[in-house]
Amino acid sequence: MSKPLKCIMICAAAMVIIAVAVLLSKQKHEPVRPSEEVGSLDGPDCTIVSIADVEPPTTEAVTDPAPPSESAEPVAATATNEPTASEDEIPSWVEWQSVATDFADGFAVLKDRKATLYSDASCETVLWTGDEDWAFQDMVVKDLDRDGAEEIIFLLWKRGNYGRSKPFWAEEDTDRLGQHIFIYSYDLERPIRMRAIWMSSETKFEIDSIASGKNDMLLLNVRKHGPQLWRWKDFGIKYVENAEPSKLRLLCAGDNLIHLQLLKQDRSGAALYEKIAPVIREADLAAINLETILVEDDGAVSSYPRFGTPIGVGESLANAGFDVMNLANNHVLDKGSYGVDTTIRFLQELGIRCFGATQTTGYTGSYKDSVAFVEKNGVKVAFLGYTYGMNGLKCPAEFPYMVETLKDKERMIRQIEYARERADVVVVYAHWGQEYETEPNVIQRGMAKFFAEHQVDIVIGSHPHVLQKYETVTDPSGTHETLVYYSLGNFISGQDREGTRDGGLADITIEKDADGTVRIREYSMQKTKTIANEEGYWVEIVTENPN
Repeated sequence: MSKPLKCIMICAAAMVIIAVAVLLSKQKHEPVRPSEEVGSLDGPDCTIVSIADVEPPTTEAVTDPAPPSESAEPVAATATNEPTASEDEIPSWVEWQSVATDFADGFAVLKDRKATLYSDASCETVLWTGDEDWAFQDMVVKDLDRDGAEEIIFLLWKRGNYGRSKPFWAEEDTDRLGQHIFIYSYDLERPIRMRAIWMSSETKFEIDSIASGKNDMLLLNVRKHGPQLWRWKDFGIKYVENAEPSKLRLLCAGDNLIHLQLLKQDRSGAALYEKIAPVIREADLAAINLETILVEDDGAVSSYPRFGTPIGVGESLANAGFDVMNLANNHVLDKGSYGVDTTIRFLQELGIRCFGATQTTGYTGSYKDSVAFVEKNGVKVAFLGYTYGMNGLKCPAEFPYMVETLKDKERMIRQIEYARERADVVVVYAHWGQEYETEPNVIQRGMAKFFAEHQVDIVIGSHPHVLQKYETVTDPSGTHETLVYYSLGNFISGQDREGTRDGGLADITIEKDADGTVRIREYSMQKTKTIANEEGYWVEIVTENPN
């Protein structure tokens, strides 16, 4: 061989060696995300993400996962050689949860430390089972990575730091028993539908349970440190903050009863609410009973007995700070379907939610249509409204459920259940009772028990035009309390009978823990008064907590 050719071959070989070395170095220092095909029916083939150096609380990110095995192929759900997480070695403080919930196109069940995904709630056809050598402690379903599809998150116990295939730089695994967090997605379009998208190595802190946290966060209940919120970011979950309860301050007002003399100084009614507006705006959420319907046509404006209130009053209420308005009362049909349609359309344009009645546009008659949902500070509140009647008027024949009433209990139960399934707190405005009576009557008390039995959280009473007491009512099982304000009186009106110028604001603080537990933390009543003199009318706070 000639000397020049020999030199060329030596140089080429050296270049190959250098290229291989650079590639290996890059692989070692730049971990790769698991491929989309990683996973199997009985457990993932991808390796595990380390959070060994994360001690709560911390804002350090969980490290990126190790690359998957080069031979990540589907594996049938069979027993493995991995040592089993035996019962006697798992700490005694562990509480094993039982969970059953919809997930993707199936039904996920966690029971007796085993996790299974079935095709439906009949639990007959199995789509996936968790590794039989793992002990599953808890489970939650949530769209954690904000991609529009829910993931299933497991808290479990297993041996070893890695999955079925450890990273190429790890010479050996350990058989130590540890606690782990695994996250799976489910995709019908992929050969391996149940796919591990993130896995943690043994956690260095003890986790009692996991739950869906507020917004897009995962709640970890960490022993000795308390609840913590973690969020999916980039690739993996990262500590956000210690989980403090969310709080919502709710103010509810009684009857907004607009006699025409109230509008002499201002057709829009803005002056009526000017002094009390700062109090209303301080609340996170404010609701009121819109006793008199709104109209656009000047010819439709009227006072007692068939009210028609200028539409500008609705805007003034919104500017004062009210977010939600009840329409289910005895004057809602004073202007027929025209009044209902005008009121709902106008208030919706202002961003105000109405409940207790439905407009003719898009009318379906569904019990769902007259329920309003509002979410503030991570607390979702459902509002429902019912009236004893409409002063002898009836809903149009083609719109029989335009207004919700207290007479159709079967429909009410369906609405309440619908609201409870979708909200943290259920509030009912009940237009009931005897006018000008300061004590709740038998019907009010009976309906209060009905609402408690069906686990309504708060009942706001209107119609008597005077104040009545408030109290908690317990359901027959003794497990649920309903806060009932029997009557908040008039928020504002032109009435001058004794007690009719006195009103109340139900002042309620709702607290929601990071794990979703909701409670009424505080409640009281702020007393209001309608002032009438030569300057005009307005409503103002008299004193707080009169009880």
